[in-house]
Amino acid sequence: MPNSTELLRDIHETNLMYLLLLQRLARTGNAPAMAGLQISAHACQWLAALSHDDLIKMSRCSVLLAQLDLAPHLLLSALSQGIDATLAARTVAARPPEPQAARLP
Repeated sequence: MPNSTELLRDIHETNLMYLLLLQRLARTGNAPAMAGLQISAHACQWLAALSHDDLIKMSRCSVLLAQLDLAPHLLLSALSQGIDATLAARTVAARPPEPQAARLP
């Protein structure tokens, strides 16, 4: 089990990755990607305007900030591979299977 210093460092790192992801989404205005966010358009504008140093300061709290409406494995995938790739994989996985063509004997 990690000690409290390691856990706090991990929370800070996760918060920074999450805030950077939110800022990138806010700056691109990608509506499908922002569907999982529960923040207002005004908050998106504010977040897009923040400097990197401001994001670092915000990430330095002891509370985990992540609030995406994604399953935990999809959230981790979004943080590591990018939200666009994750949402694309989510869409493909949710698609019903295509009917198989009948095989001729």
